[in-house]
Amino acid sequence: MKEPIKSKVLVTAILVFIIASAIPIYLRAQVNQVQNNAVPPLYEMVPSGKFFYASPEDFAPPHQVDVYLVGWEGCHVALSDAWPLYIIMSAYGNLSYTFASSNPYRPFPNTTGLIFLNYTPYEPDEPVHFYYIYMYNKWLNATPNGTPIPKGELQTVGAEELEHFLPTPLYQLVMHYQMDAVFDNTSEPLAILKGHIVTVLIITGPKGTYMAYGPLYNILPLKNANGTYIMQNLYNKKAVPYIWQGVQVIENVIEEAAGSQMNISFMS
Repeated sequence: MKEPIKSKVLVTAILVFIIASAIPIYLRAQVNQVQNNAVPPLYEMVPSGKFFYASPEDFAPPHQVDVYLVGWEGCHVALSDAWPLYIIMSAYGNLSYTFASSNPYRPFPNTTGLIFLNYTPYEPDEPVHFYYIYMYNKWLNATPNGTPIPKGELQTVGAEELEHFLPTPLYQLVMHYQMDAVFDNTSEPLAILKGHIVTVLIITGPKGTYMAYGPLYNILPLKNANGTYIMQNLYNKKAVPYIWQGVQVIENVIEEAAGSQMNISFMS
């Protein structure tokens, strides 16, 4: 009888030793996993004219990618981004718009583009949803509805609009890049440098959040262009190849943010 008891004791001791040895390894693995999945240090300097990985956080509902255009009515970036966005998002909903041109006294003056008036998804469960917000009018002296903005209050008014419009965690992330980060080769935060909240295109989904500042393609052909002509030829890639370069850039990031599980694909 003593031999089986000794064997049981020995087995128990071995198991206790194995478990005790495994616990630190398990805990280290858990710590490493948390560290690997934690939000990485946010960019202190961001590129212009291309997307960057802003956060691993997903600010969209499950199994959905959300696209946000945050801009103002006289901005060459917001207006030029609207052309490829119209092509892409028309596959997921109805868009209404008006033609517009950028502020003639700002960079890239008189750039022809679109200002969105309404977006309605075809179905509530569309895999890609689109949102837009215009913080200022064409002249940067009032809101789009005509409410005057006192001198020096553009950043405050823009931030208030974003806080009202965006989910709180996404608003905080956007404001970090507006008030803390700087463009390549500049020394001041974006919103401080420009004196107002800067146009940004945001794509967020299961694989994280991406942002882009600045034109995503060559927008020089849009200067003083005829908006009606462009819209009539928008799906002719030979007529407006530069816009389709923007389409490809945005679609690639939507697919990247979606990940393989959502299986989003485009016809372009």
